[in-house]
Amino acid sequence: MTAAVQSQVFACLYSWLSAGEINVGDIAKTPLFAYAFEALASDGLFDAAVDIICQMIHETQEIDDNMAVIEMIVPRIIGLKGQVAKEHEDPEKIRGYARIFSEAGETYRFLLLQHTETFFPIVEAIGECSAYPDLDIVPITFPFWMRLAQMLSKRSSVSPLFIDAYKSLMTVIINHLHFPPELTTLVGQEADNFRSFRHVMGDTLKDCCLVLRTDTCLLAAYQQVANALSRRAPWQEIEAPLFAMRSIGAEIDPHDSNAVPKVMDLIPSLPMHPRVQYAALLIVSRYTEWISQHPQYIPFQLQYISAGFEDEDTEVCAAAGQALKYMCQDCKEVSVWTQLV
Repeated sequence: MTAAVQSQVFACLYSWLSAGEINVGDIAKTPLFAYAFEALASDGLFDAAVDIICQMIHETQEIDDNMAVIEMIVPRIIGLKGQVAKEHEDPEKIRGYARIFSEAGETYRFLLLQHTETFFPIVEAIGECSAYPDLDIVPITFPFWMRLAQMLSKRSSVSPLFIDAYKSLMTVIINHLHFPPELTTLVGQEADNFRSFRHVMGDTLKDCCLVLRTDTCLLAAYQQVANALSRRAPWQEIEAPLFAMRSIGAEIDPHDSNAVPKVMDLIPSLPMHPRVQYAALLIVSRYTEWISQHPQYIPFQLQYISAGFEDEDTEVCAAAGQALKYMCQDCKEVSVWTQLV
């Protein structure tokens, strides 16, 4: 049987599954079930095998009705975990494995909560895919992290395994936020795509906040900035966690007295790099509701905003304008203004 015929068999099987003409339980009774996983080792059949496996997983979303098949599928998926490291140099293979693991994570997320230790290797595999440097692949994993975070946020207690997973995810996302060493390497549509994708990653940081609490995420980003400053690291290592602070700004408690003051006190020590100033000014504009509850920070923030208006970079000036707008909007009732006039 040639690879072309095998591929046609998989295509036919996929269409039957998608149309509901055959169920996964029936496939599990045939050699095709095992062969779908074995075909991942074939370059010519890899994509077709990924499609079949993902569809089989999807068709078992009625957990109680398909537990026997799930018990056959899950060990095989966990057995694929090592392939992420083995195929690291092949983005298309990693894309396929990311699809499989993410589909399994989303479909079996209730089982993840009920039998965490058994199913957690799937979460670890998804984490490895999230850390992959190709930013076209990373978003495949985001729906899983979002839906799992929504479920975990409703529980009175969360397994330390999930806490550690989301802590690692936050570090991974901030690393992905780094601009390249030379901004000139991002031009035109590529630059626009990267900036848009940063905002998508910002949404995943909010998912981390659901699980870890906003102050924990804020302190983690703060510590990354502090460490970068102490090492006199390149500006990219400072700007990325600042962007993270901005992204989760809507989640902060206006009455927080633990994490946010550390961020506000950190701003004066930031380098006068336009990208860093831009990020810091947008933090100020996002945190003005908090500032209104802590008016002692208003004089300094106005000084920082005023310095932004004097910068030659037009984006820095625009960020200063936005910060001043929200400062006036959210802090207009604060009595400290009368002392500044």
